[in-house]
Amino acid sequence: MPLGQLLTEEEIQALKIRTESFAPGAALFIRGTEVDALVYLCKGMVYLETASGIGQEINEATLKALFPLSSGEFHQFTAIAKSNVTVIYIPKTVLLLNRNPINPLNNPLLASDSLQSNPFFLRFYEHFQQHDLKIPSFPDVALKLRRSAMHDIGIAEVVKIVNMDPVIAAKLIQIVNSPLYRTLNPITNCHDAVNRLGLKNTMNLVTAISMKSLIKSEKPTIKKRIQENWAQSIKVSCISYTLANLTRQVNPEEALLAGLLHNIGNLPMLMFADQLPESAFTVSDLDQCINSLQGQIGTITLERWEFPDNLKAVPVKVSNWFDHSGDTLNLSDIVLLAKFHFLLTPHENKVELPLINTLPAFQKLDSQLLTPEQSLQILQDAKQQINETMKYFLA
Repeated sequence: MPLGQLLTEEEIQALKIRTESFAPGAALFIRGTEVDALVYLCKGMVYLETASGIGQEINEATLKALFPLSSGEFHQFTAIAKSNVTVIYIPKTVLLLNRNPINPLNNPLLASDSLQSNPFFLRFYEHFQQHDLKIPSFPDVALKLRRSAMHDIGIAEVVKIVNMDPVIAAKLIQIVNSPLYRTLNPITNCHDAVNRLGLKNTMNLVTAISMKSLIKSEKPTIKKRIQENWAQSIKVSCISYTLANLTRQVNPEEALLAGLLHNIGNLPMLMFADQLPESAFTVSDLDQCINSLQGQIGTITLERWEFPDNLKAVPVKVSNWFDHSGDTLNLSDIVLLAKFHFLLTPHENKVELPLINTLPAFQKLDSQLLTPEQSLQILQDAKQQINETMKYFLA
C-alpha cells in the first residue's frame, strides 16, 4: 500500500527496487532525516521510536508491514532493527505519477478484480451501465437554499426558505444555542439564528440537519447499514469540525458538512440493495461493494446535486489514505484525518490502518500541531463538545 492501488502489475514489475539487510540494534533511518524512498519491511521486526521515546513494533507478519515505514519529506520516527531485518526501498517518485482524474459520469466504475465474482456488484454494475443509478433526492429546503445562494438574497429570504420546514427551523435554533455557537443571550427565533450564522453556514447546517431522512428501509440488514452509515458520518463530521478549528486553514462549518458527506456514496448502493430480494446477495457481498465503490459513487451523487468542486472531491479522496492533492492542507485532508481518527475509536468493523505519519494529509500539518501522541489527546479534550454537537444531529 498504496502501490497496489496506484500501479498496474506491469508498472510494479518495472519499478527499480533495492533491498538492504540490518543486524539487531542497527538504525534503518533516523528521525528528521530526509526521505528519499518508500521503506517497506520485508523480513524481521522493527521498532519505530518518536521524539518522546514512545514507539511501536512492526513485524513482517502484521498488516502494518504492507504500508511504508516512512514516507513524506522527512522521517517522523527513528527505526531500529529488533532482529535481523530486510527492507526494500521503492523510489518515492512513484507517488507523483501523473494519473488522469476520474470523472465517474463519463467513465465506467473502476472496480477491483475481486469484485468480478461478487453477485451484488454484477447486478449493481449492470444497473449503473444502463444509466439507471438512483440517487437520493436532495432535501427540498436545502436545495432551495443552495439555488438561492447563487443570487444576491438577504436574511429575510433565507429565513422564509428555512421556515418552510418547521422541524429544520427548530433544529437550526437548537444548534445555534449549542456549545458550537452559544452566545450570552439565547437565540429564540429563526431570523436571529440565520443572522448569527450567515448565509453559507446556514446553508451548510440546513443540509446537515436534513441529511438524516434521505433514505429509509424496513429490511433489517439495510436499515442497520443506514443507521451505521449515518452514525459514522456524524462522528466524522464532528471530528472534522474540531480539526478545522485546530488547524485554522479550513472553514469549520464547511468541514462539518464535508465530513457528513464523505460516505454519501453508500446510499445509492443501499437503495439498490433495498429493491432486491434478500436472497439475491449476502451481507458480505454488499459490504465489499460498498467499501470498494463508495468514493466514486459519492462523487457522482454530489455532482448530481450540483455541489461545488471541493465538496465533490471529498468522497473519492478520503477513500485513499495516500491521496496527495497539493502541498497545502485542504478540505479533503481534514476529512481524511477525521475519518482516520474515527477508525481509531472502538466500533464494530475494526480495520487495519497505516501509520499516521505516512499519510500525505498528516504531513501537511505543522509538526507541532498534531503529533501522533497529541492527536488523540486533542480529540479526548474535545469529546464533550463532540458529544453535545452529535445530539442535535442524531435526534
